[in-house]
Amino acid sequence: MDLRERWRDSALVRDAANAAGILVGGAVLNAVGLTDVWSALPVLPPFDRLADGWHTALLAVGCLLTLVKRRFPTAALGAGTVVFAADLLLGGSIAMILVMFDVIFAVGLYGSARARNAVTTVVFVLIGTAGVVGGLAAGEIRMAVFIAFQLTALLFVPLWWAANIRRQQQLGLLDAERSAREAVLAERATMARDLHDVIAAHLATTAMHSGAALAAPPDTHRDRAALRAVRTSSLAALEEMRSMILLLRAAEDPSLPGGLDRLPDLVAAATAAGLQVDVRVREVPGAPAVVEHTVYGIVREALTNAGKHAPGSHVTLDVRATGDRVLVTVTNTLTAATALDHEVLSAGTGLWSIRERATLLGGELTAGPGAGLWKVEASLPLVPR
Repeated sequence: MDLRERWRDSALVRDAANAAGILVGGAVLNAVGLTDVWSALPVLPPFDRLADGWHTALLAVGCLLTLVKRRFPTAALGAGTVVFAADLLLGGSIAMILVMFDVIFAVGLYGSARARNAVTTVVFVLIGTAGVVGGLAAGEIRMAVFIAFQLTALLFVPLWWAANIRRQQQLGLLDAERSAREAVLAERATMARDLHDVIAAHLATTAMHSGAALAAPPDTHRDRAALRAVRTSSLAALEEMRSMILLLRAAEDPSLPGGLDRLPDLVAAATAAGLQVDVRVREVPGAPAVVEHTVYGIVREALTNAGKHAPGSHVTLDVRATGDRVLVTVTNTLTAATALDHEVLSAGTGLWSIRERATLLGGELTAGPGAGLWKVEASLPLVPR
């Protein structure tokens, strides 16, 4: 893991870097003499004789407190106030103001609502009291306004800033939840459309087998074989409906197999229907469920169309991963025979549906004749857009 990833994934690393920055910056401010900034306050002995190095020592203690500001924001603020008071006894320093700004900001961002309200109340009381007392002591209103502005910048601005960030985070969470709900609704609508396609495919198979049996002279062996095919297709339709209903009720059900795991079932059903299927399915590692489901739907529709329009044809199924994409190719030889004896068996919506699914994922799908073959080819991204 590189430094950028550690910075992004670890709050402790960010807090440590922040504390180190305050320590280094504060030490530089102390070194150039930005201490004793509260010269109007009396510095009692023996604090007036202590070296400036104590300012840096107190700064180091304050920086250590910023490391626990996420887990214990109120405690960090309380301890930081004590350290700030000790720094005031030495005359005060700009560096310690940086520490106080950070721990007050932490209470506003990570503290509970009760802690935030309490700290905000104390801050307003301090600003008002200090402004009034300072103005009375100096005998002019300008001093009161000056002190109030200084304390507002030090005490209230970090709380206001943290409140804005917290509000943005809440809006982001609400937006993410809304997007997740919309994605679930869209996926459920897609699954409902897929359910229609699945049931339509199985009903078409049932109608073809029954129609073939009715069109030919009575034959016990052939008719029983047709009945078995009809029963198999009906049971498969019921199983698909059950799986889809379970998926609609629960977005994640570990008991249901993935789309690629169910390809052998499609091949077995197509072979039982008279197709000669040559399978070349390679492993597709890391494919998300929505991609596997789309691959399954493409293969199912292609095999169903081959059984409708070219019964007994030779079919080649190829599924493989190439770089960051999944390639699906299904070809079948064109035959003069057809299993269609009614126009409702070929509504023309199947190819439109799988093409739409591929497009929604950021992929593409083409289908058409060429060189004595009918070819369905799809390219899907492993990471849907």
